[in-house]
Amino acid sequence: MEIAKLNNVGRKFPKFINNNERAGSLGRIGGFRHPTGDFWALRNIYMSIHKGEIVGVIGRNGAGKTTLLNIITGSLPVSEGQIQLRGKVSALLTLGAGFQDEFSGKENIRLYASLLGWGKQKIEKRFMDVLEFSELGDFINAPLGSYSAGMKMRLGFSVAIHDDFDILLTDEILAVGDIYFQKKCFEKMMEFKKQGKAMFIVTQDMGMIERFCDRTYLLEDGKVIFDGVTREAIERYEMLLNKKKILSESARLDMVKDTKRWATDITEWGKREGTREVEIKDVVILNKWKVKVNKVKTHDKLKIRARFEAREEIDNFHFGVAIFREDGVYCYGPNTKFDGLPMEKMHKGEGYFELECKALSLMPGIYYASVAVWDENETFAYAYHRCNYKIEIIGEPLFGQLLSMVSFWGESLAGRHGSIGSLPNLDHLVDKWGTELKNDAAILCSIKCLDNYGGEDSVFITGRDIKIKIEFEAGKSPGKGLILWVGIYRSDGIYCHGNMKNISSPGINSEVLVYPKLKLLPGGYRVSAGIWEPEAGKFLAYSHGVYAFNMISDKRDHGTIYLEHCWNLKIP
Repeated sequence: MEIAKLNNVGRKFPKFINNNERAGSLGRIGGFRHPTGDFWALRNIYMSIHKGEIVGVIGRNGAGKTTLLNIITGSLPVSEGQIQLRGKVSALLTLGAGFQDEFSGKENIRLYASLLGWGKQKIEKRFMDVLEFSELGDFINAPLGSYSAGMKMRLGFSVAIHDDFDILLTDEILAVGDIYFQKKCFEKMMEFKKQGKAMFIVTQDMGMIERFCDRTYLLEDGKVIFDGVTREAIERYEMLLNKKKILSESARLDMVKDTKRWATDITEWGKREGTREVEIKDVVILNKWKVKVNKVKTHDKLKIRARFEAREEIDNFHFGVAIFREDGVYCYGPNTKFDGLPMEKMHKGEGYFELECKALSLMPGIYYASVAVWDENETFAYAYHRCNYKIEIIGEPLFGQLLSMVSFWGESLAGRHGSIGSLPNLDHLVDKWGTELKNDAAILCSIKCLDNYGGEDSVFITGRDIKIKIEFEAGKSPGKGLILWVGIYRSDGIYCHGNMKNISSPGINSEVLVYPKLKLLPGGYRVSAGIWEPEAGKFLAYSHGVYAFNMISDKRDHGTIYLEHCWNLKIP
């Protein structure tokens, strides 16, 4: 049975700014109405709760959680929408509001109970139950001013849970007292559930949410962005926190902006530079069997080992390796500093550093590796070999893609392109960057990037799933063999990866291309899509480099794709 329902509920507040910030304003006390209008703390809120159900509400500070609870209790009126309640609402929002420090615990029980609306007879009837539950012992006769904050909360909680209610609202107040008392509180909650009482729990304690809640709402910017299985709500919340954390680290963003390298000057390749305190003696490429090679297969393990001699002692240094495609495109460039490996002292003598890539997710082609021993801040190199070492990656090339990654169409693995007979010729798009083509034969209606839970977004975290949803209309019959192609490009026009599939039916269609755990490094990227007609050898419709999204990461590596790796070191 539905006991509470919120239908399109919203709550707005007027915006005010300080009078001192605007000379000559017609002010109010403390400020004046902002010319841009009102601030919506909550908007378009749809919620429900049933008898015997415990529902969690989570979200970042400022998401609207406390405003929501105040609206349900009636402390704040709604600005729009309706709230339907069947039963009495009790709120544990500010425990002990109205307590007086000069009164004893006993006197404050009676005071707080009267503020909750209890009559004298009800207070006397439940007084001993409250007293016993609080477990304050002889402190119950002491002035409240001698209580710790936890003891005051315990007393308030003990009164509040003995109130009559059908719906209980709690806001960050369940962690009261010691572990034993918290256990009593949780047992009381489960007792309420068995009695058919409904509960909204607002807390930042994800362990509590997962343990008690039947389902959970996730709020962000005053809107419900998820309603469903609690574990999934927590995962989405943690992903949101991670994204906000990365975006809020201005130093990190400046670092990405200042050091992001997607290409290098190939005229500088082959040089050996440095201040010579350290000399790189030789560099070898090793395959998965630890055999020296100059060719490896796509997705094979690769080791780049540099042997060096330290001619003088050096302090605070780090090792770096970078891989470039033969046209200068920066593929990947980790270093020991980015990976958190401290290098405080190197004595005279010989040693080596080795980068081991677990799987080389690069398309077949010719690549070159750089190796270096840098100072702490990478302002100068003790030894630096610029792209001196050739690596040939062998396999089946495709379209000039830079990366070899797994992708899925819907639920089907689409690492290869199945039975598609005629592949689109992307040369037709060479001079079409930033443009679209539509006609009566085919239309690309929309392109959207979705997170793992189906929400549209434009900022994604390295290592998370991304889904590209394409909605289109095909006027041709399936017998004509139209092909849908979708590709990811860097913002500078370098083709990273793409996939395609046969269009199965005419009319309006929707397809989703899934990239599980996409490991593109921070930067701007574009999605391109097209409908290819093999018979005519042309695109009937395309959108090339128009739709943009960004990648962020807590990883500081240079390049385009993060490759799982480790370092093997011997330092004299």
